[in-house]
Amino acid sequence: MTIQNFKIFLDLAKTLHFGKTSRNQFITPATLTRLIQRLEQEVGSPLFERDNRSVSLTTSGYLFRDYCIRQIEDWESLQSNLNGAETQLTGIV
Repeated sequence: MTIQNFKIFLDLAKTLHFGKTSRNQFITPATLTRLIQRLEQEVGSPLFERDNRSVSLTTSGYLFRDYCIRQIEDWESLQSNLNGAETQLTGIV
């Protein structure tokens, strides 16, 4: 699982539409489908209920959505802290 995968998942969880999400993320619908299937396999539970006309989050999908949000926030916080640490000058004069 990567931060990018989390962002794609969150986009799909928001739009609940594979076509819209694939356009938003500049990937093919087939690639999006495979990514979601891999996430579901890694998580061990279906994240979406889907049929020919609709997509909705499962209970596991809601839990995973919250997990993704926390992971992205933590990652962005870490990046911000690391970037701030790199700009500090240290050394002996």
